[in-house]
Amino acid sequence: MNRNEFFQALPVTKLLLRLTSATLEICTDDIEDIHIMVSGSKTDVDALRIASSADGLTVEQPVSALAKSAKAPDSWLQIAIRLPRSWKGAIDARTVTGWMNIRSVAGTDMSLDTVSGMLMVNDVSFLTLSARAVTGSVKLEQVSAGKCSLFSTSGSLTAHASSVKEGSANTVTGQIVLALTAPFETLSLNSVTGDLRVDAPMSECNALLRSVSGRIHTSGVSILEGAPRLSATTVSSDMDLTCTIE
Repeated sequence: MNRNEFFQALPVTKLLLRLTSATLEICTDDIEDIHIMVSGSKTDVDALRIASSADGLTVEQPVSALAKSAKAPDSWLQIAIRLPRSWKGAIDARTVTGWMNIRSVAGTDMSLDTVSGMLMVNDVSFLTLSARAVTGSVKLEQVSAGKCSLFSTSGSLTAHASSVKEGSANTVTGQIVLALTAPFETLSLNSVTGDLRVDAPMSECNALLRSVSGRIHTSGVSILEGAPRLSATTVSSDMDLTCTIE
């Protein structure tokens, strides 16, 4: 079953999504209104709540849908939101098991949260970005953020061709790999057993690793006080810091 909803984009400054088992895709297109496309089993599509307020748009999947999807193998729900390219608002999206794919969007603040799903963010620019997955992974590609916070218990945290001024990445067993296109101001990395790697176009860094047996390995980077700060904590993992200036 399919369902389509259209909303005027001008009053909407925030998208609020509270999902359980649905997959979510948000992107921009050459359109004037916000277009929400829903596909899935009839029960799940009918149960999805979509409502607009003075300045926000809310999409909510009832909590009961999670229990129903576990019992009914034919239960499924996919949500695709198309925004005008000129839209510059905030996105707050949470789900339990579904994955999220956010691409080609710019705005003020973006917060993504999932328990077991995967978070994929591509070609976005936000003042602040927070992405949290309990057991899933977080993958950023061509992301620009003033402040960026990444978290996963067992999944990997990766950012490629991205830039952040202030960032943090925390995981327990997953690895952290940050390939940055611009120098950062401060970074904080924490992993119990996962490897840490930062590639950035900077030849100086005030890097500090607190670890029982891990070591810092640098390539083309001098560790100096007063330089941009990188602090990391591990139990047994090493941290690789590489300068990408040719």
